[in-house]
Amino acid sequence: MRTTTTSTDANTNEEERETRHEKRISHILRELKIKTGVLRRLSKEREMYEREVLDFTSRIEKDERIDRNDDDETNDNNNNNNNARQRKQCLEESKAMVRDTFVRLEKAFVDLEEFVETLVEGKEDFDVRDEVTGKEEFRLAKEQVERVKPSLCWLYEHIAHFAFDFCDGDDAT
Repeated sequence: MRTTTTSTDANTNEEERETRHEKRISHILRELKIKTGVLRRLSKEREMYEREVLDFTSRIEKDERIDRNDDDETNDNNNNNNNARQRKQCLEESKAMVRDTFVRLEKAFVDLEEFVETLVEGKEDFDVRDEVTGKEEFRLAKEQVERVKPSLCWLYEHIAHFAFDFCDGDDAT
């Protein structure tokens, strides 16, 4: 017995395929948005911790200059020593957070950059490439990658024990 496909069955199959396609695009755009947000947040976090390191360093240097110049014996040296010790501890914690944030930032950068490249090259799903690459989420993801890339390159150039392969050799600032 031979069954024939009715136009209703064909329409249903077409609608299901379109629904799956729309869900796929929606999933990709949501993933782009999340990965872009993670990269943006980590970039800001790294900058904040770097400012903290500079602030603590300058406070410690200022305290040391004051201590050297202060000959007044009425000063409470014990209190000053505790403050100096606390500031140095905070400085070390901030330095550790810079390192930790850098590692997470690098991972988020590579993750988003590879995802964007996969979409551009159409490796993952050729059917969605043109639709996704024209969306705002894709544009913002590419912008965030390009915004973070120079700062990572600069960090790699100034930290000798890290190898880098995604810097084009340009002087990143």
